[in-house]
Amino acid sequence: MKKDKATIIADAVHSLLDSFQREDFPVKIANTIIRKQNGDTIPADSWTLANRALMTSQGTDDARGFTQWQSANRYIKKGATAIYIFAPLTKKVKETDEYTGEISVKIIITGFKPIPVFRVEDTEGEPLPVFDYTPKTFPPFFDVADKLGLTVEYAPLRSNFLGRYLTKTSTLELCSEDAVVYYHELAHAIHNSFVNLATYNKDKAEIVAEFSACILCELSGINGYQWQGFDYIRHYCANESENNKILKKIMSVLSDVEKIVSIVLDTTNDKF
Repeated sequence: MKKDKATIIADAVHSLLDSFQREDFPVKIANTIIRKQNGDTIPADSWTLANRALMTSQGTDDARGFTQWQSANRYIKKGATAIYIFAPLTKKVKETDEYTGEISVKIIITGFKPIPVFRVEDTEGEPLPVFDYTPKTFPPFFDVADKLGLTVEYAPLRSNFLGRYLTKTSTLELCSEDAVVYYHELAHAIHNSFVNLATYNKDKAEIVAEFSACILCELSGINGYQWQGFDYIRHYCANESENNKILKKIMSVLSDVEKIVSIVLDTTNDKF
């Protein structure tokens, strides 16, 4: 006999709460970062991860040197100040193999030098190409956003979030292709339809969104995000170390979580 919706949700909740209690999770997998379509590139794509992090921490997803902007027919605005990335200083050293006596040349890093670059927001001139960040495949329940009047936009990695829900425009902005990121922001949007997130306790709102996302992953057969969900929720439980206290926080918002998941299942055309 096919299970009814309430039983399906209850089974998923029980499974997750049990794994949270025992901290018995599948192998953790890394977040994926949204990528541009093949062929689209900017200079920062070749930078080190540390330099890209420095760039995004300055609130931009495109920064270039003075001549690089000139090549793109864009120019630095008057009064703009540079941000800095770091290029390695290297030198060649000879090494002699103690067994064979063979001499080899090795390049070592001796330090770093600051390189000034300018944010795209501090330039003007010809328009830049608009890159397509839309993933090739979409997660289960992706039809729910459209049916609820929500806009989904994919964007490059920002400095402090993988996704966000913009209440004023009813937009989910996603910087990752991971289903759990979509589910988290979708949960925020649905939650906002029956509570006022502007006045709702922000820690509780994050717990609601993340546990809802975990359940939707469970229903989609997606594994590897349970550790992430547990750690995320623990952060919004004032970093409680005792699992029982974390579970009590989840239980206190479970009615909202179940309502969100129920709305998703009522709205989607996907089978679950």
